[in-house]
This record gives sequence, structure tokens and C-alpha cells, in this order.
Amino acid sequence: MANLLLYDVLLTLDAPELRRFGKFVRSPFFTHRSEMERMFACLAACRYKNKPLPGKEQLFKKAFPGQDYDDLLLRATMSDLRELMEEFLIWQKLRGDEVRSKLALASEYRDRNLSKFFLQTMKRVEVRLENEAMANADHLAQVLDFQLEKAQFQIRTVRAGELPLQDISNTLDTLYLAQKLRHACTQLSHQAVFKTKYDFGLLPNILAEVDRGAFLSVPSIALYYYCYRFLTEQYSLDFFQKFRAELQQNGQLFPDSELKNLYLLAINFCIRKLNEGNEPFIREGWELYQDGLERGFLLEHGRLSGFAFNNVVAFGIKLHAFQEVEAFINKYSEHLEPAQREGFVPLNLARLEYTRRNFSAALRLLQTADFKDLVNSLIAKTLLLKIYFELGEFDLLESHLDNFRSFVRRRDVSDYHRTNYTNIITLAKKLTSLPPGNLPARKALNAEINGTEILTEREWLAEQLKKKS
Repeated sequence: MANLLLYDVLLTLDAPELRRFGKFVRSPFFTHRSEMERMFACLAACRYKNKPLPGKEQLFKKAFPGQDYDDLLLRATMSDLRELMEEFLIWQKLRGDEVRSKLALASEYRDRNLSKFFLQTMKRVEVRLENEAMANADHLAQVLDFQLEKAQFQIRTVRAGELPLQDISNTLDTLYLAQKLRHACTQLSHQAVFKTKYDFGLLPNILAEVDRGAFLSVPSIALYYYCYRFLTEQYSLDFFQKFRAELQQNGQLFPDSELKNLYLLAINFCIRKLNEGNEPFIREGWELYQDGLERGFLLEHGRLSGFAFNNVVAFGIKLHAFQEVEAFINKYSEHLEPAQREGFVPLNLARLEYTRRNFSAALRLLQTADFKDLVNSLIAKTLLLKIYFELGEFDLLESHLDNFRSFVRRRDVSDYHRTNYTNIITLAKKLTSLPPGNLPARKALNAEINGTEILTEREWLAEQLKKKS
């Protein structure tokens, strides 16, 4: 279809936006071209009725009734309609930000020397900023814009007296730190997953100011400062708990979208600590998930991701909170995408039954489920490995390990997953073939288990090795 961008953008508009854009198109202030109005009416009718958008010739007939098809004319009109739609999106965005739109109005009044109207508009902005229950970096940016606009007016109209230059300087410092720390936390989180190295610029050199407590009374700095510290310190539990205390005390001063990102930053950190076997962070991760679910931050349009579903169960099982895990699976399975339920629910029930030592129930769940998700397949195969080993089914285990290794080799998995599961398979093979009573071999295998950097089943392998003594 010609000009797919028009269709791509149009498909993102909901019903109220379609109605508002319809008024936009019909307004003679924006366009006098009736063919654009007819073209949009055709497209909007399809959207309202959930019908496929029309092909080129059908759309041309609606926009240019009675004319012979002209592909060049159609493309040009679609391009013009797309540009008008972009103007609408800009207008809608600005209208939705009351502070920004009022400051733009105040700037116009200042340029026109309408001091009375400028002051009235600025007073409304000031009241809005004072009453706004927000304290994040975006709010600080609005405060700075207000201060700068006020200073511009005073420079032009006030002949004597103080200007708010110190306030502006203080806000600039605060805003820089808030934005820089927020961005640094995103960098660190991304760096941990993708093994990318980032340069943090001036931040390490100015953190001493925050370390001395000079800015820790500012929620948008304190929250991300503690986040930055627990992401960068080797012994980070103290900073993590300070982060959680700050989140509990001042979380209501941040918009839900930012709170969700903060929860995910902390949860993903706990997941890494869980995989490392760092016990204190297991309860922290479990509690963050419970709080995030209760407050709705972890649901997207009422849906819970399968990734989060798996992790909640993992944290709960580590804490031996079996009843709570079972209640979670029963409650939140309905929040999974329908296509995910047939894999994620039996897998996590199997994980639960395995931990309860109900091996036969776990095996039935694993053997009847259809694991279309690659990570779920890896988890299920690891669970089968553990069940076969603990049941003493070593012939089945040997065949399973060979198949598991081939599966990991053939599939397009991340470097982390490939390394982790290859290590699990290799060490499980060594464990099964360990000669009885061979103390040097036991010590060597124990050292290898403890010294393997990427190994999510370290605790289980060490436990099975201990049982073989």
C-alpha cells in the first residue's frame, strides 16, 4: 500500500482521537481541501467498524469520486493527510501538557509586551507547579522553564532589584543530577544484560556532593542515587534497602510509568542476585513483585508477562512460600496472554510440585505441556534433568543430557543462556560419572562448581555432590 506510514499512524489512534482529528481535518483553518476530508472519512469509517483499511483504488474512489484513478495524485494526497495528522499529534501533545502550553502562552504575551496577561498566566503556572504532587526530574524541568521565563520577563521590565538567578542555578544543579542519575541507572541496567560498557561522563566526579548528603532531601535524586549505588557496589544490600525505603516514602511523587521502570530496575537486579545465589535479595525481589502486582505496575492492559510470571514463582519457591506460590499461579494465570497459558501454567506448577518432592506430578505436567517459548523449554529440560537424577534414573538422564546439549547447540539462544545451560549439562555429567569414594575427584568437582562464573543451578549441583559423599 502506498504511504504505509499514514496507515501505521492511523492505526494507533483510538476512537476519541479519531473524532478529534476528524474535526481537525474539517476545520478550514487547517485545510480547505475536501478530498482530504473525504479520504479521512473513508479511513475512519473502517477504523470505527474494525474493518481492514481500503486498498489504493477503493480509497481513490472515495476521495475523488467520478475521477479516473491517478496513483500519483493518491500518493500526494495521502502524504498531505499524513502531514496534517502529524500536526494534530503535535497539537494534542502540547494541549495535554498544561504547564508547557501555558508557558508558551506566557512567552507570547511577553514578546507582545502584554505584562498584565503575562503575569496572570505565570501565576496560573506557579499555582499548578506548587499543587502538583510530583517531584521527578520532569517536574524539575518544568520548574526550570518557569524560572527562566520569569527571569526573561524581569530582565526586560524590572530596572532594579534581584533576579532569580541563584534559584535558576540551584535548579540547574538539581535537575542535572536527577536526570543524570536516572539515565545512569538505565545505562547500568542495560550494561548488565548486554555486556556493553558505558562512559558515565561527569557523574563519578560529582557524586561526592550527593555522598555528603547535600541533595538527598530531593526525592528525584535520592531514589536514583541509591539505585545507582546498589547497581555499582559489590556489597549493595544496604543501598538497596535505602532505595526501597525511599520508594515507600516518596513513590507517590512519581508518575506510574516512572514507578514501573523503578520497580523493574530493582526487580531485574534481584533476579541477577537470585541467579548468583545471593540469599538476602530473594525476599527483596519477592516483596517487590507482590507490591508491584498489588499496585498494578507490573500489568500491561491487565496482562502479566510470562517472564514476570516465571520470576514470581522462582522467588516464591526459593523462599519455600509454597501456598503463596500456588495462590499466585491460580490468580494470575488468567492475566497471561491466552496463548501463553498452556505453557507457562503447567511449567510453573511442575516447578512447584518438584520443590514439594512430588516428582510424579511434576513429570506428568512436564510431559503433557507444550513449551513453545524457548526459555520455558530450557527451564523444563533442566527440571527433567534434576528429577531424573534425584530418582536415580541414570539411563534416562544420560539420554536426556545428550539431547539437552544438542538442543542448546542448535537453538538461537543468548550467549548467557548458552553458557549457563552448557555448564549445567557438563557439570551434571561429571556428577553422574563421579567415582564413589574418590575424594580428590570430589574436591576437584566441588571447586569447579563453585568456580564456574555463570551457573544458575550451582546450589542444586553442590547439594547433590554433598549427598554423594
